[in-house]
Amino acid sequence: MELTILTAKAQQGDEEAFAEICGRFKGLVKKYANQPHLRPLGEEADAEAWLAVVKAVRMYRPESGVQIAGYIESQVKYTLWNVFKKERRKWQSETAAEADCGEEGASLLNTLQASDNVEAAVERIELSQELRCALAALPERQNRAVILTLVEGRRLIEAGRELGVSPQAVHNLQQRGLVRLRTMLKGRFF
Repeated sequence: MELTILTAKAQQGDEEAFAEICGRFKGLVKKYANQPHLRPLGEEADAEAWLAVVKAVRMYRPESGVQIAGYIESQVKYTLWNVFKKERRKWQSETAAEADCGEEGASLLNTLQASDNVEAAVERIELSQELRCALAALPERQNRAVILTLVEGRRLIEAGRELGVSPQAVHNLQQRGLVRLRTMLKGRFF
């Protein structure tokens, strides 16, 4: 039976005509609903595609001059494109919310994640504050040598260029700084 006649019957409530239309467009729905960018949506994309078929059958007007097959295809195609755009906006806003939350580079999940051992986390924070204070108490050149080589991980030659001294002098400054840190933090870290 011709598709236009089937559509007219389906619009009048003929379930068999509607079932035949659905059978004819099963491949089209599968093709569009299973595109790679829609796979994460799974059944939702499939359901939206079938809903587009139903709406297209209900809304079709033969006097418009458009072929019913092309009309249904365009409705399925653009409905699924709009579903994808809506989901993409959601994903982007979730990603933006994660990026905006917390300090530098901290994601929302990391910010909300509870530490297994709260006592150890608090102790680490206190120790890092003590270490920062002890580093600040070092003479300036020793402080820079320790930070450049141990904290930033620079090579002795690079640190020497920045400090304007030889690599051996950087090593000596670093070692003297570490001795002072050990003395200041006796029993806490070393």
